[in-house]
Amino acid sequence: AYSEHLLSIALLALPVQLSSSEPLLAYNLSLLVSYPLAAYGMYLLMLYGTRRRDAAFIAGLIFGFASYRFAALGHMQLLHFQWLPFAVLRVERFMRGGGSSSGARTGLATFLVFLLLQLLASWYLAVFAGLILGLHLIAMLLQGRAPLRRTALLLGMLAAVGLLMLPLALPYVRLLDSLREARPLSFALSLAAAPTDFAAAPPFNRLFGPLTASLRGRPGFTPEHTLFLGAAAPALALVALATCTMKRRRCPGFFLLPSLAAVLAVSFLLTFPGPYAVLAHLFPPTTVVRAPARWVIPGLFGLAGLAGLGSAYLLSKLTSPRRRGMLLSLICLLLVAESWAAPIPLAQVDNRQSLNPVYRYLARQPQDFVLVELPLHAAPAPEYPEGKRLYASTLGWWPLVNGYSGYTPPRQMELGRALSNFPDPQAVAALQELAGSFQPRRLLLLVHPDEAPFNRPAWEESTRWQVEKNPAFLPLGRFRGDDLYQVQPPSSPWRRLAAFGDPPLVELVGLRLVDQTHQPSPAVVETNRALVLYWRALARLEIDWTVFVHLRAADGFVRSQADGPPVHGRFPTSSWESGVVVQDIHPLPQEDWSQVDHLFIGLYDPATGAREPAFGPDGRRLPDDGFTFTE
Repeated sequence: AYSEHLLSIALLALPVQLSSSEPLLAYNLSLLVSYPLAAYGMYLLMLYGTRRRDAAFIAGLIFGFASYRFAALGHMQLLHFQWLPFAVLRVERFMRGGGSSSGARTGLATFLVFLLLQLLASWYLAVFAGLILGLHLIAMLLQGRAPLRRTALLLGMLAAVGLLMLPLALPYVRLLDSLREARPLSFALSLAAAPTDFAAAPPFNRLFGPLTASLRGRPGFTPEHTLFLGAAAPALALVALATCTMKRRRCPGFFLLPSLAAVLAVSFLLTFPGPYAVLAHLFPPTTVVRAPARWVIPGLFGLAGLAGLGSAYLLSKLTSPRRRGMLLSLICLLLVAESWAAPIPLAQVDNRQSLNPVYRYLARQPQDFVLVELPLHAAPAPEYPEGKRLYASTLGWWPLVNGYSGYTPPRQMELGRALSNFPDPQAVAALQELAGSFQPRRLLLLVHPDEAPFNRPAWEESTRWQVEKNPAFLPLGRFRGDDLYQVQPPSSPWRRLAAFGDPPLVELVGLRLVDQTHQPSPAVVETNRALVLYWRALARLEIDWTVFVHLRAADGFVRSQADGPPVHGRFPTSSWESGVVVQDIHPLPQEDWSQVDHLFIGLYDPATGAREPAFGPDGRRLPDDGFTFTE
């Protein structure tokens, strides 16, 4: 319930998703189709009202391709407002009456379909649709255009729709208090409009973006405040208000003017802090519209409709088809020029084929894990990386600690602060606590060293090895430069398996074999076995010992070996702190494991080649000064 449901939008995208299995394509196409659908819906509504295709075309152009709709390109839940003009049109036809009773039932049924499609697009648009339909019905009643019997039938239908929506609404209603805590009214009011915002075009608007740069520079201005209306649409709306009020019978579509004017006035009023605060106090559920400036969306419905009426009046005054064509072309040219936005800045998102191969690796694993990715952004960041993490998780639908889709839970803020300086002790403790809370599921950690605040050179030089020497993080693989670990919950006390040195200076307190995957590109995959050793120094060491790992046959023959300094030479034994467990990973050579009986492990001085004496847990010296491990 922290995210919009987008059910009707998902229904629109479903055929593309099923045919392509590519959610990015489905998302983009369903986003783009909202523009012509919105234009077409308004075109049909105004064609019904004015009986003029030219004026209807202008209204559709404004509603479908307003500058604000390009500024809100990243908010799909705001753009799919295309079903409401169809719903209003069905209400008009139903109330007008005439035709058979079966025709009336069909009209009511199609109204229900369009209304549900609109309500199920998002809660934002459901609130906006409620406002527009409510004002439209009130206007029809006041005009005497709503027969009581049909009005009662329609109200009954709306009540039934409300009952249908109730199960979907309840989870959101229950969370209203926590949502208000995360974004209190004071924060919402900071996103209210100032009068100059209606003249502030987005920076990528080719004509007015540069011209209105100073308006975007006011204190507190955010992208939410780019409410640019242009000049042509408001001018046409003023023509409608001025002429249709005085010349009712000679104004095409006058019967639509009261509701359109009311929608425009109420919506634009609610973009300002005072009226929004009053509405939030009187009717708290409307605070689902968290940014008052977004009330411009139903305002565009009223503006486009009024502009259509104004266009119809002007065009009806011209008797010459040539002059009407010239005026139509001029108006359309002005509208396009005011909204022209190119190039529109877009987020770079990989499709399923070009995603980091780690996600396909995770999709192939048993779904017994939860994933956390670092860096974890506790608030929206450029390019919305948390949204990308959420998108990647759809490859296997694994549980994800990360994620952002419009709301950041308080826990995410706390976790983000705890992990901000990974791998410091606070971050390690937070991850281990998280791992313990998810048991019996494993907690996997994916680190993206190329993302700020990480630094790739620093990661490769030191940070990575600080992580990999820590027993809390078991390396599982590297995928196109990203590192995958399994986070170990806090463990029970370590148990001595062997001690080295006389007297003992280092003890081996654990070991395990793991498979590690290395995939520098989608086409290259290597899976190797590695031996993970856990050492603990008993005193400060003076010598930098080397670890030997022999892969032996049953008769003791050494088939191959993997000698090397601990932690790939990054943390020599002379740097070990007494009492601190060090994780030491040794990749093993490719081998026919059916011929390997056991591993033989120990330490030696690389300067002399002499092995350190090895002792078992009982204090007895081990043969050949090494520890034997049988898998």
